[in-house]
Amino acid sequence: MKKIILLCLSMLLVTSYGCKEEDVTILKTHLYHYNIAIAFENQSGENLVVGIPYDESSNSILNTEYKQTISVTPEFGSKPHHYTVNEPGIWKDENGEENFFFTATMYSYVYPMVTQKLVCPYIFGDNNEHILVSYWEDLPDYKHKCTGFTLDGKEYPIVKEGVLEYKDGIGGDLYKVKIVLE
Repeated sequence: MKKIILLCLSMLLVTSYGCKEEDVTILKTHLYHYNIAIAFENQSGENLVVGIPYDESSNSILNTEYKQTISVTPEFGSKPHHYTVNEPGIWKDENGEENFFFTATMYSYVYPMVTQKLVCPYIFGDNNEHILVSYWEDLPDYKHKCTGFTLDGKEYPIVKEGVLEYKDGIGGDLYKVKIVLE
């Protein structure tokens, strides 16, 4: 029995010896970055994100009254794979305007729906929990894209803003949403 196991292990070693690392998918974990920048405005067009205190070196929001939770909805009832979520932050667009920024990293799987719950009196003017949902599509070659976004059940248009350079584990495609609050 030991000879059979050793033979199988040596065959595996020989067959993977000539492979490039990217060809051996079992050895590689694919990271999927979910980056959403939200421009919150009031009816007068004023940016509601301006004035939220944040650390300019990390772009992280400093105030603990902003609470965020995240959940993912896997397909086929399977258990979610590992994922990490950064604290909400501030992202300045190409015009220097401040946007609320959410980012998460999922491992080895594209989740079709990511739900975030946010309490933010500064933006919403209340202490209610607001539900933000982003919808994602799995693409070939380990890519994905955001296909939709809702806030409290209301749909908002989303555009691909560009690509973030990788820094502190955050990077990848960036999607932007503009929300005008009533």
